[in-house]
Amino acid sequence: MSEQIPKAVLTEALRRQINGRRVLAAVFCTFRFEPGFFEQEILPVLFDLPLHQDPKIRRLQLEDALRSLAGKVAVYYDPRALAVGDGTVGLDVRRIPVRPRTGYFHPKNAFLLVQDDTTQERALMVLTASANLTQAGWWENVECSHIEEIMEGGRSRTAPDMRRFLRHLRTLAQSFGPQESLEDVDQFLKTIQPIAHRTTNHVLHPHFLFNGRRGTLSLVDHLDDIAGEWLRGANLEVISPYLDDADTSAPLADLIDRFQPRRWRVLLPEDRGVARCRESLYDWVRQRNGEWGRLPKAVTARAGRQSAGTSPSQRTVHAKVYRFFTKDWELSLVGSFNLTQPAHQSGGNVESGVLVETTGQRQPRFWLELVEDPPPFAPPATEHEDVEQDYVALLVRYDWATGGAEVLWDGTATSPCLQVYAHGVPIFTTGPLPPATWTMVPAEDAEALRKHLRSTGFLTVVDGDRRGIILVHETGLAHRPSLLLDLTPADILRYWSMLNADQRSAYLAQRGGELSGLDGAEALPAAAVGGTTAETVFDRFAGMFHGFASLTRTVREALEEDRVEAARFLMFGAKYDSVPVLVERVVNDTDGDLVDRYLMVLCAQQLADLVRREHPDFWASDSVGAARLEAALAVRPALRAEIAARNDAEMAGFLDWYEPRFLGTAAEVPA
Repeated sequence: MSEQIPKAVLTEALRRQINGRRVLAAVFCTFRFEPGFFEQEILPVLFDLPLHQDPKIRRLQLEDALRSLAGKVAVYYDPRALAVGDGTVGLDVRRIPVRPRTGYFHPKNAFLLVQDDTTQERALMVLTASANLTQAGWWENVECSHIEEIMEGGRSRTAPDMRRFLRHLRTLAQSFGPQESLEDVDQFLKTIQPIAHRTTNHVLHPHFLFNGRRGTLSLVDHLDDIAGEWLRGANLEVISPYLDDADTSAPLADLIDRFQPRRWRVLLPEDRGVARCRESLYDWVRQRNGEWGRLPKAVTARAGRQSAGTSPSQRTVHAKVYRFFTKDWELSLVGSFNLTQPAHQSGGNVESGVLVETTGQRQPRFWLELVEDPPPFAPPATEHEDVEQDYVALLVRYDWATGGAEVLWDGTATSPCLQVYAHGVPIFTTGPLPPATWTMVPAEDAEALRKHLRSTGFLTVVDGDRRGIILVHETGLAHRPSLLLDLTPADILRYWSMLNADQRSAYLAQRGGELSGLDGAEALPAAAVGGTTAETVFDRFAGMFHGFASLTRTVREALEEDRVEAARFLMFGAKYDSVPVLVERVVNDTDGDLVDRYLMVLCAQQLADLVRREHPDFWASDSVGAARLEAALAVRPALRAEIAARNDAEMAGFLDWYEPRFLGTAAEVPA
């Protein structure tokens, strides 16, 4: 039970729950989405790595760390509440817009599938919260959250409803094809045995609630169905930043009429001492014997020292909590449900929450301090304040593998003619477009879009007087060139040979700092990047063969563990450490040692032959990447001829003997 309000930093609470385990898949749901902040500050929680303080180098390290999660991190957001914010967007995250026809896509969840590599035990961590994926949501506001962990093969009351929620999410986002991370989470939940009973030893099991889907119950009906006999006659406390812009509150009236609370208190939405609701609604609550309250200043005060003689600034309250309690027990609904009609009705917003029983030693009391005197009033705060009023319903997706771009008009009628800009520069014009149909963009327009996407994924769409911001949905990110780092062939070989993620992260911090001229990029000791200096371990052939052997093991392990996208990044991708990039660097490195260049190409050919033979389906799945690799490898005869021309006549015969024997050992490379 909670006499005092529990406090925790959301990122740290999530990091502690992960506890060093490896994340296998991640699904995030949010209403308002700030992609740059998500990539720079929330994604790092998924990795147990030391990251550089400079945002550019940290992005480089995250780009590498995401290889293990290639295609397995997805964010579902309402495109009408997109926040541009600061920071570059372009890491391997599936950014999927969701726009329900009956309201807003408003849930705030994270489903993280994790594995303990020591015990091989898997678990699903489910965060249900009020915080959007924004800087304000995770760093500034007063928010609420609940984290549940479900062990593989275990039992859970919440799992069936979570699966129904994920299936509904899949339907809402069906325009975007396969959704690997969502499918992985759903497959895990299939292993969970449902708990049929609502309680065990008179303690309520957590219940996952959501609405916005046809056939779901209203919030008050859902609460009544789960725990109505306990809720009736209990005290009720509601913390919600938004109320209906009305003289009365229909959802609050439903709660009061249904459960007849002994006492009830509601958060007064305030901004700098001014109430953000109608005065008539304030009076209506009082007339119904309700109470208005505010959170203690100790909870809402911003951290840090204040200047002498000034009062501490207050944080925005964005939490959504419904507390039912008596002197003996407490049930709380935590999640995204505001005290508004669209949030509570069955056909309104898509919302989510979890109903949990809090146990403890102390008798629960109201968290909100009583508001004694009526405050001054201002126009009501509404959920619409977070919506971009100039939103234009155009969806754009770009495939880095094929270089193709498509557009879709997410409206109910034919679109007008639309102009698409990037940084104020026209990119292409499209329309009229039929509704709900993907249409290919001309090749020259797709090329213009590709050049823009090298820096950021935001576009401005102009529809008459409206200028809306949208975020491009990018796929085939293995073929997206890295923006920050170009490695020499020797650097790539050294990078492949790194033993673990910590070493690779440290190496990228060092090299990224050197190449971008940033302060704070300290030189690393030799042991941190491979154990000895380049003059010994990586001297010519030993380092070359060691690097390719390490890469071969990595690719094999990824394919054997069905991490196809991770293998695609290495074998067919366009990043700084992919095989095609290495071979292309070798071709262009005309000042490099000719024999070294030839042997590198032979090693790359050996690896390509092995992968083609052992994993033909994988090889055939990426015709663009395979063609790029084969085109790069076609330099081998020219390098061989140049070696023969620089030596005596016996060299050509030696190469005729040596080359097939070297390539023939591909099957013998150790796994």
